[in-house]
Amino acid sequence: MRNFAHITLLLVMMFSMTGCWNQTELNEIGLISAIGIDRSGDRWIVSYQLINPSAISSGAGGAGKAGGSEAPIHVFSSTGPTLREAIDVSYTESARRLYFPHTDILVLGQQATEKGISEIMDFYWRNTYMRETVNVLVTNGQASELLKQLVPTERLPGAAIANILDKTDQFNGNYPSTKMYELAISLDSESQAAGVPQIELVGGPEAKVDSVDQLHKTSTRGKLKITGLSVFDKDRRIGTLTRSESFGISWLTDKVSISTLSIPCPESNTEREQFSFQSASAKTKVTPHKTANGYQMSVSVKVKGTISESHCHGNLTSLPTLHAAQREIEKVIKDYIEQGWEAAKRLKVDLPHFADKIHRKYPKDWQKLKDRWEEEEMQSLQLVLEVDATISQTGMSQTSFRETGALSRPLLFSLVRAQKGKAGYEPIHSSYRVSMLSSSF
Repeated sequence: MRNFAHITLLLVMMFSMTGCWNQTELNEIGLISAIGIDRSGDRWIVSYQLINPSAISSGAGGAGKAGGSEAPIHVFSSTGPTLREAIDVSYTESARRLYFPHTDILVLGQQATEKGISEIMDFYWRNTYMRETVNVLVTNGQASELLKQLVPTERLPGAAIANILDKTDQFNGNYPSTKMYELAISLDSESQAAGVPQIELVGGPEAKVDSVDQLHKTSTRGKLKITGLSVFDKDRRIGTLTRSESFGISWLTDKVSISTLSIPCPESNTEREQFSFQSASAKTKVTPHKTANGYQMSVSVKVKGTISESHCHGNLTSLPTLHAAQREIEKVIKDYIEQGWEAAKRLKVDLPHFADKIHRKYPKDWQKLKDRWEEEEMQSLQLVLEVDATISQTGMSQTSFRETGALSRPLLFSLVRAQKGKAGYEPIHSSYRVSMLSSSF
């Protein structure tokens, strides 16, 4: 009996140590950095930005390597009546198994977005190997052509574009990025609307950067750039917002944190006299209210930041001037919000997602007005704007350099004293020092 148990245990261990039957070696995998989807008639065109491992590992093909002769990526396309079949057809020319989980961006071509992206959404959510955290972008023209463009100083264009979207979110909020799961949530909401960043190759049709040799120059004519915010109603693209309109929608949807605004100087009549206000934090709260004439949205914006540049006459640290500057900041933010809201009404699409807020607060009323929301109710909706701007710091200078004419006497002397302790210090000539203190700009 004991021998039987030993034999049984030995057989179990043997069968459990047979190894992986469906393993895929690393040298058999093709890492995809970006995907492009186009449409031609009834057929899908799927393009792949395949990472060239030999160029990356050797450093020969990096965009930042001046001596590189091998491209860091290879772009090819396949077609089919469905997206899945188009991907399967790709193996007729790919020696590697395509690996999608590391995809950074998904670029949708013009024809694909105009005919509808519901099939693309279904494909992404149905298959486990596609990641819903991918960044989605739209382009005018063919997505396949955009995937061929290289980005100076960066090795992988797909990762570089994802970083551009990241920096845009972090430092200005003009064109908020949209991931696949965010796009699905927006289109499945009561508003059924979404905004997706639009990317283009600027510099003209002859300014393509699709060769490593072109990166040997100090500046390239063509550059990939975020140029607008494409608007989707349900699953179709219906228009594009400008920077100001998109920025206004960002304020309405609480997607602004750090951003820089150019503000007219208080009591100034010229456009040249402005100061830069850099927000450090911002919070937008939208509350729906039911009135006798319909509905209104109370929009409360609180923003706090510093002055990073000034061409204004007068001392911004004085309370009257400081309060006047804060009021000017509030006016500019209100203007951006109104531009964004007017653009949404013009396109008859609820980009601020006001419908969802009404649905949550007044669910019974929403059932009665949802069928005429975009055509009637949204058009008559009133916005009540309340913006509270706070300047926490005015920088190291109290007045503009042009106003004072030179560095202040205490600041200049402190700089001179600081320089005396450094090696190689040469004292400023007395006549030049006096001229600095007495000159008027």
